[in-house]
Amino acid sequence: FLGPAAPRDVAAFLETSVAEVKAHWPGDAVEASVDGRSAWILDADAAALAEASEPPVARERGVRLLSGFDLLTAAKDRELLAPKARHPELWPALGRPGSVVRDGEIVGTWRPKSSGERLTITVEPWADDVPVDAVGVQAELVARARGQRLAAVKGV
Repeated sequence: FLGPAAPRDVAAFLETSVAEVKAHWPGDAVEASVDGRSAWILDADAAALAEASEPPVARERGVRLLSGFDLLTAAKDRELLAPKARHPELWPALGRPGSVVRDGEIVGTWRPKSSGERLTITVEPWADDVPVDAVGVQAELVARARGQRLAAVKGV
């Protein structure tokens, strides 16, 4: 699934009832604590969870641009990903932006704007210490993946 989850998280993701989820809950799920609340993970995945709890190594640090539909933001445990005040920005009813992630934490949003072969990335950082120019390499990758040329990276 998407990491440690409680039956209510799975029910919300699958758009079903908690009772239905509990009726099919896997027997090999083990309890884990996530930000002080109980969640469950498959026993076979517990070691990977413990390893992921360690601080990221140097090669994993840095700024990343994630799609608005990246699996990280697809789960319903949104309170673990960003402050509640930021939820409307990350998950609007229409036009979901991408996430700016620094060292594993969501620190802003981004949106693409195409004009022919040119792509402009607009970044909205949530704090002054998130440099807009730090997304340059990631923005180049987004443009290349879209078959475009990066025209600019702008801040809001």
